[in-house]
Amino acid sequence: MARLHLPWPLVVSQWWRWRYPSLWRGRTFDPHNGQQVLSYAVLRLRRGTRDVFLLNHIREFDYALIARHLGLSIADVQSLLADALYEISRTVDLIERARPASKLSKAEHPDV
Repeated sequence: MARLHLPWPLVVSQWWRWRYPSLWRGRTFDPHNGQQVLSYAVLRLRRGTRDVFLLNHIREFDYALIARHLGLSIADVQSLLADALYEISRTVDLIERARPASKLSKAEHPDV
């Protein structure tokens, strides 16, 4: 009998990968860790969009400098940055809606 080859290790806590395969592109992350979710959302961006986003948010280049660096117009840079922000927020929102409920103890999440 042929062994079923899975593109990722089957872990019970990662059940949502079966339900939302479009979210997964070969990377494993914890859906409860905000930093990992945001990093994953940025990595899912198309290359040009990701480059504009990283130059603007990480390197803190302004639109004119990014446009000159990448050989684009300022309007193209603004459009790509808007696309990046939209895609990141859409991906993060989908992950937050799809992730399983966290199992916090009462000490971590007290009833106030």
